[in-house]
Amino acid sequence: MDDHLSELEPEGMLIDGQGWQQRKSVQTRVAVLQAAVDCLAQHGYARTTTQMIAKTARISRGAMLHHYATKQELIAAVIDYTCYKRMELFIGGINALTEEQRVVQSAGMELYWQSLLTPEYEAFLELSVAARTDEELRAVFLPKAQRFLKVERGKTLEAIPEWSDKVDLLQLASDFTVAAMQGLYLNRDLWDSRERRALLRKLISETVNGLWSGRISAPAPRRS
Repeated sequence: MDDHLSELEPEGMLIDGQGWQQRKSVQTRVAVLQAAVDCLAQHGYARTTTQMIAKTARISRGAMLHHYATKQELIAAVIDYTCYKRMELFIGGINALTEEQRVVQSAGMELYWQSLLTPEYEAFLELSVAARTDEELRAVFLPKAQRFLKVERGKTLEAIPEWSDKVDLLQLASDFTVAAMQGLYLNRDLWDSRERRALLRKLISETVNGLWSGRISAPAPRRS
C-alpha cells in the first residue's frame, strides 16, 4: 500500500496478514461504510439513519454498532473512506497514464472529473453541505477534509513530476481545478448538455496547461 495514501485509510481496514476473524471484521466495516456512502448519496445526510445503513449493509443494527458505536463515529470513518476511495481512483488512474497521455493529452483532468461522478463524492458533498449548519459534524468534517486536500496535493505532485519545479503554481492550479470542476459538477443539470460540459472541462484543462507553460500569467499574491 502507498504509505502516503494510507494516511487517509479508515482505521481497522488493513486485511493482509490477519486471521479469519479479523478479515471478517474488516469486510463488515467495508460493507457498513459502503452502505453509508450509498445512503448519503441517495437520501442525503438528514434522512440517513444508522438503521437505514444497517439495512442497506444487510447486517443487524447491533452488529453495526459493534464496529461503530455512534453515528458520529461512523460518519468520521465515512469521511476518511470517501476521501481514500476517491484518491485511490484518481491517483491510480494518473499513475497508469503514459507521459503522452498525462502531459500532452491532459488525461488527468478527465480522471478527476470521473472521480466526481461517484457515490463517494456525492456522499462527501452531502457531508460538506450539512457541515455548514451542523456544528458537531463541522468539527469532524473540516479537519479531515483539509487533511485530504493536503494529501491530494502531495500525491498529485508525485504523479505529475513535470510540475516539480513549480510547486506554488501547482497549488494554485490545483485549487483552480477543484473549484472549477466541482462548480461544473454542481451545475451539471443546469448545463444539461454533454457537449457544453466537455467544452468547459477542456477550457479548464487549457487554462491549467497555460499556467504550466507560462502562456497564462498567474496572479501574484498581494503583499501585506
